[in-house]
Amino acid sequence: MLNTLTPQLIKLQQPSPAELTTIDRDNLWAEFGQLKIADSTRKQYVKAIENFCQFAYSGSANPERIAEFLALDRYAAIEMVLRYRRYSIDRKLAPSTINVRLAAIKSLVEMARKLGKTTIDLGDIESIPSESYRDTRGISVEQFKSMLEAIDPSTPIGVRDYAIMLLFWGNALRRGEIASANIEDFLPQQQKLTILGKGKRAKVAIDLTDSVSYALEEWVNFHPCNAPGQPLITSLSHNCYGARIAGDSIYRIVQGYAEAAGIERRVSPHRLRHSSITAFLDASGGNLR
Repeated sequence: MLNTLTPQLIKLQQPSPAELTTIDRDNLWAEFGQLKIADSTRKQYVKAIENFCQFAYSGSANPERIAEFLALDRYAAIEMVLRYRRYSIDRKLAPSTINVRLAAIKSLVEMARKLGKTTIDLGDIESIPSESYRDTRGISVEQFKSMLEAIDPSTPIGVRDYAIMLLFWGNALRRGEIASANIEDFLPQQQKLTILGKGKRAKVAIDLTDSVSYALEEWVNFHPCNAPGQPLITSLSHNCYGARIAGDSIYRIVQGYAEAAGIERRVSPHRLRHSSITAFLDASGGNLR
């Protein structure tokens, strides 16, 4: 997975001298988005430069802003990137995420240097040691209960979010498995949910507890379009009402209730999933099936 890689492992394929002659030197930003590297890496790099421009210039990345950055002298550029690095750390981003963003900026600068478009050298900017910032602690059963208590069960959003939270805790699902489920995948009479597991080609049925199944039934009663083929969990926001909920939205839901419950550390869907597994093993030592 890209977000677990360090800059040393992400090797950008730089243009050869022959390729450089065909590059539009006035549109370096467009060429950066067409580099011959893995699609996932390229998308992450482009997104990283967008984020950097938002920080440095309060606007999206474009040729003019890229050129303005590349026109800085070496020390001004290093100062700007170091401030961005500090800003990312202060936001408590994962070291792997910060390192990918720094690698993207360095790759853009290196490409520009090969084209004679800049004299910047970012070789002195170091990546973030993952060990120094790793926090593997989960949350307790009591903290999870506090998150549930922060949900308002009298609203459709609350009913939906309650079901999402119980799917994480009761079945240790991944957010992608929750987001990809359709209405017909939920079988209330059998108390089962058919999910597409990570890396799997076919869906499998999993058993639901009484509480999880009941929570999903309650949500289906509020569902914007309860029909086969529709997503099981949907957005309820104005601009995409009824559409399949996004993984990022699920992340924000979990983190929002963690903050409302007064949990200081960042609680992600992944951490919530692992916390539920740990709590189950501590309580019973039973079979996780």
